[in-house]
Amino acid sequence: MADVSEDPDYVAIHDRVVSEICAPLLIEGTFLGVLNVEAVSPLDRTDRDLVATLADRVATVVALGRDRQALSERAALFRNLHEFTGAISLQQQPDDMATSLVSWTDRIVSADLVAITTLDRETGAYLIRAGKGIEARTVGAQIRPGEGVAGRAIRDRVTVVDEHFGPASYPASVRGQAVVSVAIAVGVPLVRDSVVVGAITVGREDATARFQPIELEALELLAGHASLALANAFLHADVAALALRDPLTGLYNRRYFDETLERILAEHRRERIGDPKPLAAVMFDLDLFGLFNKQHGHQIGDSVLRAFSEILIRRFRASDLVARFGGEEFIAILDGATRDDALRIAEDVRDRLAKLVIADEAGDPLHVTVSAGCAALDEDDPSRETLLRTADVALFMAKRAGRDRVVAA
Repeated sequence: MADVSEDPDYVAIHDRVVSEICAPLLIEGTFLGVLNVEAVSPLDRTDRDLVATLADRVATVVALGRDRQALSERAALFRNLHEFTGAISLQQQPDDMATSLVSWTDRIVSADLVAITTLDRETGAYLIRAGKGIEARTVGAQIRPGEGVAGRAIRDRVTVVDEHFGPASYPASVRGQAVVSVAIAVGVPLVRDSVVVGAITVGREDATARFQPIELEALELLAGHASLALANAFLHADVAALALRDPLTGLYNRRYFDETLERILAEHRRERIGDPKPLAAVMFDLDLFGLFNKQHGHQIGDSVLRAFSEILIRRFRASDLVARFGGEEFIAILDGATRDDALRIAEDVRDRLAKLVIADEAGDPLHVTVSAGCAALDEDDPSRETLLRTADVALFMAKRAGRDRVVAA
């Protein structure tokens, strides 16, 4: 513009400006900005050509700077991912891993909300395990496939970006429970060996702070490492469970029972001052089970053991210590229960088994009974030996009295 006074849109910053040259900063068709030159004396075509040449040089410098910045950001990303891989591999408990994953996700991709959802293998439900920007009561909430960005990521097995996220976008189970007001969110599935083991949810309050391609790439790389670590944690839990549980019945084994009972009794002895809570034991023995195995075979016998174990699992509390004591013997420790409580529960177990019908290989019905002995912890001698010996004596009395009954000693 040789004479700025001829431009109706020109906004004067200095009254003395006469001419202006504005050249675009372009690199391969990409607009980067403008180079603007104003002068108090007239500018001509030679000046225009010079400014255009300078604009090309400046555009090249700006582009190089952006490339270097992107390269630096990418290098930092991979350094963080490398550190994350080393740190997450040390985690062996899924819940601890979820907490760690929240911190690392926020470190790698800045966010106002982070939530980690993982698969509960017992129920098949997806539950929130840890988070940032959510209320504490949200932990444990179920995320159904298809609900929210996490549910959609779980259902579709792809990264989901929602740039119009609002209150109605939250899963029904957590609606209204976020500490921050998310305007844009991303859900990334955690998939390992074709199984969706969870999802990562990341949200931002600023609707203009869109997730950049490098951030989405980072989240997907993070999810890949997290999926492997989580699958390994599940495997570790399975191996640990095998060391604690009887492989046939799924109940705790004798070794775990002995170790845990010692801890329970030690805690009970520490709490004896004042008004100690009661503790009871029930010892079960399947009646004439050796003869049953000889008559019907061990395969049918194993079915009986599993069926009886299911009765025990359903009847006792999750807080009770229930184990296979050996062979056809089972034992339960009821912390906080009296001998009368133990008698009542043992009688119910006996009744359930007596009514259970088990078919042999020919389809004919078979019945099995159980005897049980109950005992309460002696406050004068709160030892493992005395408790189990008293329960064993009661069990012997039940056998001598004709079997298929419950006796307390």
